[in-house]
Amino acid sequence: MNRVRQGTVWIYRILITLFAAAVVVEVFLAGLGIFRAMPGEDESVSHETIEDKFDAHAALGDFLGGGSLLLLIVILIAWTGPRSIGATFALAVLTVVQGILGGAGEDAPIAGAFHAVNAFLVLGLALFLALRAWRGNLLIPPSQLRGTAPPPPPAP
Repeated sequence: MNRVRQGTVWIYRILITLFAAAVVVEVFLAGLGIFRAMPGEDESVSHETIEDKFDAHAALGDFLGGGSLLLLIVILIAWTGPRSIGATFALAVLTVVQGILGGAGEDAPIAGAFHAVNAFLVLGLALFLALRAWRGNLLIPPSQLRGTAPPPPPAP
């Protein structure tokens, strides 16, 4: 079982790194959509022309929603401990909420504003998890990471 856990930790490292990079691309696509949607001097703006500029952003967002659930499955197989499992679960929840806020933002501007704020939470957590994964200590208990491992039992 140890080989399975080690293998899934490597898969997790790669997937969380790709996920974090994709979130950066997602933010870029949002900005690109905003500036591409700006009308020219003699042009009018309609909901359809604005929506078309965000197709790539929306498609990548849907992909990230599925990717966050895949990350959760992989970290559960690796069973790396409550911190990384909890943080990956939080990432999945934030990513699902992100999709809900994006969809609701069309009718409720406040939800759209929280969509932007939540994007920074997703990005920060994804970067944190990627850095933590590459430190190579996902399978080491937290007590040993801090140097506070319990002392060995006395010899008889």
